[in-house]
Amino acid sequence: MKNKRKLALLALVAAPALIYTAPTSALAADITGQVKTAYIYDNTYYYNANVANVIRLISNINDTTASFQTTLETASKAYDALTVTEQEYVTNYSTLSNHKQTKVAYRKLADQIEEKLASVESTSINYYQNVIETRDWYNTLNAAQKTFVSAASQKILTSTIAPNTSIDKVTNKIKLLNSSRISFHQDVADARAELNALRKFANVSLPVGIEQLLLDAEQLVVKDKAAAKEVENAIAALSPKTSTAQDVQAVKTAFEALTPVQQQLVPNVWTLADYVNGKYKLPTKGNGTKTPILSDTAAEPGKITAMTKNKNTYTAKINVADSENGTERFVLTTKSNMTVIIPPLGTLLNEDTGVMEIKITRNLNRITFQATLNKKPVEFEADMEIIIENLSPNASIVRTYDFGDQELADYTIEGNRHFIQTTTSGSFQIRY
Repeated sequence: MKNKRKLALLALVAAPALIYTAPTSALAADITGQVKTAYIYDNTYYYNANVANVIRLISNINDTTASFQTTLETASKAYDALTVTEQEYVTNYSTLSNHKQTKVAYRKLADQIEEKLASVESTSINYYQNVIETRDWYNTLNAAQKTFVSAASQKILTSTIAPNTSIDKVTNKIKLLNSSRISFHQDVADARAELNALRKFANVSLPVGIEQLLLDAEQLVVKDKAAAKEVENAIAALSPKTSTAQDVQAVKTAFEALTPVQQQLVPNVWTLADYVNGKYKLPTKGNGTKTPILSDTAAEPGKITAMTKNKNTYTAKINVADSENGTERFVLTTKSNMTVIIPPLGTLLNEDTGVMEIKITRNLNRITFQATLNKKPVEFEADMEIIIENLSPNASIVRTYDFGDQELADYTIEGNRHFIQTTTSGSFQIRY
C-alpha cells in the first residue's frame, strides 16, 4: 500500500513537467531546422513567447489614437518575423488585417483633404474660405486619421490665417456689380465669397444698403439661370420628326429675348443653330405636334411649393401640357401669412399649353392676384383659393374692379383664416 501511495505522489509531481514539453513529433517536423523554443500547451493549441508577444501587440492597436500607425507597424513587423507555424497560432490575426484595411481608408481620406486644401491657390480670394471649409472637415477626424495628413497641411489647418480682402474691397466690389457685364455671375459669386470670408474671420458689417445690393444681384443671378434654363429645355425638346419651322422660330425668338448674360448660360445653343440653319428637314405646319416650352422650376402637383418673393410680390410657375398631372391641386405658400391653392389642371378651361404664372401681391390691406397662361388670364371651372391667416373674425373682404367698383367677395372664415374663392384673377380689399 505504501508503495502505491509513493507512485501516485510521483505521478502528481511529474505531471507539471508535461506543460513545458516539446511539441508533438508532427509539430516538430514542421519546424525542423529552426531554433527550438519552449512551447506552452493551452488545451487547444501550442504557442510560444514570440506568438504571445504578437498577440499582445495586435491587441494594443487602437485605430482612434495618434499612436495607431506606430503600433500597427510594430505589430506587423513582429508578425512578419514569426515562422509560418507560429503565424498559424496568432489567434487575432484578423484584427491585424482589419487594421491594415483601416490604414488604407485613412490614407485615402487624408489624400482627399489634402487635394481640397490644394485646390485653391493661396493668392486667390477664395483661399481663406477653402481653408476654413477644409479645416472644418479636418476637425471631424479622430487623432489617428489626422496623423495621415502631411505635416505641411496640418500646419496650415491648425494655424491662424486672414482673408485676402477687406471691408473696403468687398464694398467697392459690390458697388461695381453690373448685371449687363458678361462676368456678372462670377463677380457676384466672388463678392459673396469675400464677404463670407470676412465674416468667418471676424464680426464685420457693411455700410448701409451695400449688402442689399448684393442680395438683389444674387436674385438677378437666380432669374438669369431660370430664364436660360427654360430656353435650354425648349431647345432640348426640339425634334426633327415633330418640330415645325414655327416651333424652331419660337425657340429662336425666346433665345434672342434673353440678355447676353443669360444667353451664355444656354449650353445647347449650337443645337438651336443647327435647326435654324436648316440642318434638319422639318415637317410642314400642321403635321407636327407643337412642343410647349416648360419650366424646370415649376411647382409640382400634390406638393407644397414655396413661392419666390420679390419685394411685396410672390410668384410661382405651373407647367401646363398633356404630359402634366391633371388630377392633383397645387399648394403655394408665402412668408406673408398667405397660401394659394390652385385646382387640378383638369379643371382649367384654357386649352393652350405652356407655363402658367401665378402672382400674388399684398400691400397693406390690398391683395392683387393674377393667374396667366402665355400672358393671357386663365379661368378654372373649380375655385382657386387664397388663404389669409391671422385676420380678425370681424374682417370682411371685398372684390374691387376697374373704375373703383366693389362687391363682397366670395369667402369663408375658419378660425383666424379667411378663404377667398375665385375662378379668375382679381383684386381684393380687407376691411375691418
